[in-house]
Amino acid sequence: MDETVDIGMDVASPVSPDYGPTSNAFTGTIGWVRLDAGDDDHNHLIDPEHRMLAAMVRLERR
Repeated sequence: MDETVDIGMDVASPVSPDYGPTSNAFTGTIGWVRLDAGDDDHNHLIDPEHRMLAAMVRLERR
């Protein structure tokens, strides 16, 4: 619960024993970043029937 999405340093528990819990700020330069998302099987999407139901609920609340 106390873990956060820290950028440049880790203020909670370290992700590696290679550096300590304090004074671990990144001081270098990032030249580029590559993100490989991989294949998406779309199993997180709702089916068309439930999508229509969600739209109808939103319309009723207006």
